[in-house]
Amino acid sequence: FSLRWISMDEFIREVQEDVRRDRALELWRKYGKYAIGLVLAAIIAAAAVVGWRDYQQAQRAKHGMIYAEALDLVREGQTGAASAAFNNLAVDAGRGYAELARLQQAALLARDGNGAGAAAIYEQLASDTGADRMFRDLALILLALTTADTADPAELGRRLEPLTAKDNPWRFSALEVTALLAQNSGDTARAEEIFKSLADDVTAPRQLRARASAMLASRGEERR
Repeated sequence: FSLRWISMDEFIREVQEDVRRDRALELWRKYGKYAIGLVLAAIIAAAAVVGWRDYQQAQRAKHGMIYAEALDLVREGQTGAASAAFNNLAVDAGRGYAELARLQQAALLARDGNGAGAAAIYEQLASDTGADRMFRDLALILLALTTADTADPAELGRRLEPLTAKDNPWRFSALEVTALLAQNSGDTARAEEIFKSLADDVTAPRQLRARASAMLASRGEERR
């Protein structure tokens, strides 16, 4: 069940058009907020599998149905009802769907412009030692995206560093966000280094490689 408010193909197409005329920092300012939804859209199906495995059959069916219905409410624009449903899941469900519900709550807040509220949920989940590590790491990545313009980029980068290890499932996303933070703080050399490594890495997701290439192209245009 994925939640998307801008398609990946549309995002890449718009980026590729804009890099021909915008500076890299302007590109980040324009598209950075969409990354919150894009990251969720890319991982939500895989993350749901983790939650699915944590329940007995009856519980999975019950909470899975509630979760699906809440996503339907989002698509129908009934964000208040959806938020209430996600909140109930976050309280009543066990590991898995509870974390997913918290992520969706934060995503709704971020989409509605309440970055502080979203960041609070991401921080809480990232620090929750009782939550699955997969969700904690994802929450940290989304926290960094949400607070990229307000928090200390060096501190955010320090917290993301363990997620860039080769054995971490969020490695590529963590590296991409680290590059965006470096660019946002003026460390263009570090940003370009990471973007180049991502663009050249054949094991990285295709869409992520395309975004990295687009950011490198924008830097090249700016220097010309």
